[in-house]
Amino acid sequence: MEQVKKKILLLSSGDVNGAYEAIYRLAKYFVSDGFQVKMLVKNKTKPDDFIIAYSDIPKPFKRKSILELLILKIKQKLKKQESTPKIKFDLNYDFISVDETSVNVSAERIVDLIGFTPDFIYSGMIDSFMNSTDLLNLQQLTKSQVYNITVDMNHFTGGCHFAWDCKGYIEGCSNKCPAILSEFGKDLPKINFETKLKNAEIGKFKIISGSGWTLNQAKESKIYKNQNVILNINSLIDVKLFNNKSRSFAKQIFGLSDSTFYILMGCQNSNNKRKGFEYLIESLHILHQSLNQEQKSKIKVLLVSRLNNLQFDEIPFEKEYIEYINDYRLLSLLYQASDLFVNSSIEDSGPMMVSEALACGTPVVGFDMGVVNNMVITEFNGYKAILKDSADLANGIKSILELTPEAYKEYSENAVKQVEQFSSLEAVGTILRRDMLN
Repeated sequence: MEQVKKKILLLSSGDVNGAYEAIYRLAKYFVSDGFQVKMLVKNKTKPDDFIIAYSDIPKPFKRKSILELLILKIKQKLKKQESTPKIKFDLNYDFISVDETSVNVSAERIVDLIGFTPDFIYSGMIDSFMNSTDLLNLQQLTKSQVYNITVDMNHFTGGCHFAWDCKGYIEGCSNKCPAILSEFGKDLPKINFETKLKNAEIGKFKIISGSGWTLNQAKESKIYKNQNVILNINSLIDVKLFNNKSRSFAKQIFGLSDSTFYILMGCQNSNNKRKGFEYLIESLHILHQSLNQEQKSKIKVLLVSRLNNLQFDEIPFEKEYIEYINDYRLLSLLYQASDLFVNSSIEDSGPMMVSEALACGTPVVGFDMGVVNNMVITEFNGYKAILKDSADLANGIKSILELTPEAYKEYSENAVKQVEQFSSLEAVGTILRRDMLN
């Protein structure tokens, strides 16, 4: 099939880290696969030519008269006096999408900036940049197929990126949203949800899940439950970058001991409640009590995060805090130097670090949440623990710790195979290409 004629636009607020990085990796894959590609972002940091930062058409400068300046000053003063009350949010829900009815960008301007009319549009995390109304305007102008990627839950909620126990995304959001703590703004989730539902129906948007967990959520969601097939792309891993090729000497690069068992854990903010650090601390204490002195002395915990967790000092094993690593080549080597990656997230659509660790041949232990749900298999490449069960998480860590060298080698090889089959750019690209070209 002639692929080069197909034009793809990817939308993301940024181009680096986490959810933004996932869209960037997908864009790079499409470029390498012969599609005509542009990635439109609000903030550009990478040098790639296919990435374009959105900008409005500059307005011609016109000096204001004294009268105009006076009127403007009065308007600003009146606006300040009649300021709208602020909505108070529960920060655990990450209620970032404040207004789905507003128009934030010009569809015509986007087409001008990218230089073509796209056949397909992939929308990732577009917080503080675009919303579903902007997507619909762009779809109506271009007549393209829109794919919304669930890097979190926002594409099918009334504004939150993580719903926790709330079922609003299933039943339809109402004025009883637990994410809104103030009396003012209670109707916002309902308005947002109904707008997203209407826009998705008119624009015939399709949802793509980013993990087995969000796949199940998308299937339940009121907005996308009637979609015939919901594709799942499991984190999007570049196996040319994240692999096990340096595993035999990775510890030497960091000056780590071959006789020490290194437990790696990491995220951008370990103080975030949904990362479940309190459960992790508890599980490590349970593990510590179950080991003899010799076993305890051979364990070292490594934490990679932008912010050191307030409870870090409570870890009962030898430990080391490592500042967040932006260089993915270095991060890949750290995964390979580690013997185990532990993910304690209790509310998460990912994280991408789970699949990255697996790709590097590092077994993973984690709660049954996010990408752990279908990428980590007990007695195959790690251990999938019962959600919020610290004792079971400790059991999982211990099970990897006590593997024979032969069994560990098998787990490590299975980890790599799991990513190559279900999460590599090549595997994901095949799935998406089939859907686009059918």
